[in-house]
Amino acid sequence: MAFDYDYTGNLALLDRPKVAFFASRVVTPALEEQSLRWAEACCATDRAVISGFQSPLEKSVFELLLKARHPVIWALGRTLYRRYSSTVEEALAEQRILIFAVRNVRRTGWQTAQARNYVIASMSDESVYAVNEQSRTSSLGVLYGLEVGTKPVRLISSPASCG
Repeated sequence: MAFDYDYTGNLALLDRPKVAFFASRVVTPALEEQSLRWAEACCATDRAVISGFQSPLEKSVFELLLKARHPVIWALGRTLYRRYSSTVEEALAEQRILIFAVRNVRRTGWQTAQARNYVIASMSDESVYAVNEQSRTSSLGVLYGLEVGTKPVRLISSPASCG
């Protein structure tokens, strides 16, 4: 696979089956619980989870996956960070993570987040969305609509499993 982004970590993760995870910024406790159960189930598979890990729920999933030592691909909507947390550094040392910069800008904004999410969706073999259906129309809803019918796409709104 051609890969023209700035990156650090294990490029071989791109060769694994990849499941994208997207979550609304605000979710219900039930949706959060179902999403975390989904992430736990992913730990029993060979799929790398790819996400921007930006929203609060995406960050919780990221922490769960790192703690479980599951492979992740972290797509940034900005330049690479200069320093990472100790858990990310450990994952880098153990080749369990790939971090790449979708855009060469200093901060993630709405436009760079959209570009990042579309790149994530295009790189994944399947996608999972934890979208707060009670909120206003979101860009995640638009992306979900674009992906449905092109590959396996799941909307977490009831108990779900990875796969």
